Amino acid sequence: MRIEPGYVEIVASVLKEVGKDPAAFPLPPTGAVSEDEFRIMSENLVALADDRSIALRLGASMHLGTHGLLGHAILSSRSLRQAAGLLIQYSPLQGTKGRIHLAFTPDHAVLTFEPPFAVRGAPHFLVELFFAGVLAALRQLIGPLPDECRLELAYAPEMPEEVYRRFLGVEVSFGHSVNRFIGPNSRIDQPLSAAAIPVAEMYRLQCERLLREMNAAGGMSGNVRRMILGARGHLPALGEASRHLNMSERTLRRRLAAEGTSYRGIVDDVRNHLARGYLGETPLCVADVASLLGFDDVANFRRAFKKWNGCTPQEFRLRSGAHIGTRQAPEREPRRGEQSRTQLHMPPHHKTFV
Repeated sequence: MRIEPGYVEIVASVLKEVGKDPAAFPLPPTGAVSEDEFRIMSENLVALADDRSIALRLGASMHLGTHGLLGHAILSSRSLRQAAGLLIQYSPLQGTKGRIHLAFTPDHAVLTFEPPFAVRGAPHFLVELFFAGVLAALRQLIGPLPDECRLELAYAPEMPEEVYRRFLGVEVSFGHSVNRFIGPNSRIDQPLSAAAIPVAEMYRLQCERLLREMNAAGGMSGNVRRMILGARGHLPALGEASRHLNMSERTLRRRLAAEGTSYRGIVDDVRNHLARGYLGETPLCVADVASLLGFDDVANFRRAFKKWNGCTPQEFRLRSGAHIGTRQAPEREPRRGEQSRTQLHMPPHHKTFV
């Protein structure tokens, strides 16, 4: 399981809501944690909050940017079906014994969740956190939910039912055989807003690639890569990065050095990884690619790309044979003060702490 920096901010905010001091809840540095560590953290949070609605509050407070790289991949999805596939594959709440499953009837889409473990003091903590987070994400993707949406829970209510409805925003019933959300399947393949954005599919693929790589590799360098990609062009300085990762600059440098790398090296590596993908798989002009990667001057991007790869962006594109003749306008550097075309049509940028 993985603790994103955005989760830490939301936990602190919700603890304040229920009248508790966030400083009384010790959090590990953000990044990968074992399932046992996550369970203990959840139990400590439940004990400190002493409020049965804590999981509902946490889930309802989340936005997709909170989930780091996974959230950005979902924001760049073409349809709810694609977004659900990402959730099923990469949700941090699935664990080793949990299960997320999406099924269809002729009229409905059914999302089922079996938690990987029960939290002492709040056995349904993960179920309520999961569905409150899913419903918050759905509203961010499609707006108000259809009236026929409902949630069926496999336990008796532990609070007044109005509390569940207030935080979940849909009809809730109890005592069922499984925990599941049911909604109409008529919108499952309808295009989301990102479907109309030329670069969104490329961005989603890049997020998925890094998710797969980091699931396999882990380590502090993986955490830093997630943060840089999630920044979408705003590349945080070392000090900002260390604060997001809940450690000092010195500690971050030391931990990266122990893995044989550096913050600057990771920034360049991620930028180059994205640049090669944009140039090789999209019709974006070089100026647009430079803008997406946070370069204020396209000439600086060209110099950096040649240093990384031994050739210019144009030479790389010619060698790869990508999208020749597909551009709608001649490639040129933007005039001073002019935004590139791509900046004006990027997916919505939600605040993230990845």
